[in-house]
Amino acid sequence: MNKIITLGTLFILISSVYACNGDGETVDPELTIGSKTVTEGNSGITTLAVDISSNLQLDAPVEIRYGTEDGLAKSGTDYTAVSNGSVVIPEGSTSATIEIEVLTDEIMEFKEDLYINILSTGDLKINTNKTRVFILDDDESYDIDRDADGFITPDSYPSMKLVWSDEFDGPSIDTDNWTFEIGDGCPNVCGWGNNELEYYTESEENARIVDGRLIITAIEGDRSGEYTSARMITKDKQEFKFGRIDVRAKLPEGQGIWPAIWMLGHDIDEVGWPSCGEIDIMELVGHQPSTSHGTAHYNKGGHNYEGNFYSIQNKFSEEFHVFSIFWDEGIIKWYVDYNKFYEIEIADVGSTYPFDDLFFFILNIAVGGNWPGSPDETTVFPQEMHIDYVRVFQAD
Repeated sequence: MNKIITLGTLFILISSVYACNGDGETVDPELTIGSKTVTEGNSGITTLAVDISSNLQLDAPVEIRYGTEDGLAKSGTDYTAVSNGSVVIPEGSTSATIEIEVLTDEIMEFKEDLYINILSTGDLKINTNKTRVFILDDDESYDIDRDADGFITPDSYPSMKLVWSDEFDGPSIDTDNWTFEIGDGCPNVCGWGNNELEYYTESEENARIVDGRLIITAIEGDRSGEYTSARMITKDKQEFKFGRIDVRAKLPEGQGIWPAIWMLGHDIDEVGWPSCGEIDIMELVGHQPSTSHGTAHYNKGGHNYEGNFYSIQNKFSEEFHVFSIFWDEGIIKWYVDYNKFYEIEIADVGSTYPFDDLFFFILNIAVGGNWPGSPDETTVFPQEMHIDYVRVFQAD
């Protein structure tokens, strides 16, 4: 279990201490605090050594006093606070070291920041008195629990707060959270871009609350090839940038059945798809009822996507499972029942990376389409996706 702390660059300009350049001229030296990283162990503390370097050899010692300030990282929990620390670059030298103690833990956390404030430099002149530092964490999992219906998650996590959830406890679907998309995606994008066969409605036959759970139902109509379902979105109502997202769901199955729990960038109307980005927390094609998929879609000279799948011994239709992403600046990790099966980083995508922006949720069951194919004589209707809750946690 590792944690990394990174410091940006801080320049300190000195007016009362002099040094000589190669031509023998007296000039004001410039000091730089370089970027550093440290890997956290599993217990105790790790010392981060941050070098302060002068571009010229000093003719007199330079003392710099500093202190730390909490950001998302909290003193006593994530690091040891410094109220009045001191480092000295000796006469005739060009460097000294600031040491910060990073406290270890086994808690999955978001990237956290804190600040180093320059408190005193005597007569010295500096061009900034505060620099921001970051702690990155690579802990991967918590213990997961079960109840009679399947896997469950806790109501809270250390170092995180619940910023939004829908527990589906009311008598009906909360329209302050959800909007129904109606139709078949035509004429602009026939079959929602995938040649799907369903027509989405807002009928209670296709989406309703029962015993504290949302049930989305795909139904076969009276005529062959006629299907209805529901597609619910939080666009312009509940949108988020980063977080730990847990969705507890029991999935449908069958040839041609395509449930999804996913997200789209809120700027889709301005930039279009896939430039807005798409985060598929969970997709399943019904003829593979034991395998779920997690995928990121983006524009990199055209439609690109990266992802992986996670398989279980039984079927996802037999009990509830928890589908999660851990989404922070520059990185997304996918989990099923707290088992990580994929991650993507900004380096994998490059300058077109769209995932450091606001996204909204989509819940739906599609019928047919390019990926699952059409239903056949083996497909049983109706098919239901049960969702117990959708929860969003962010750094506390």
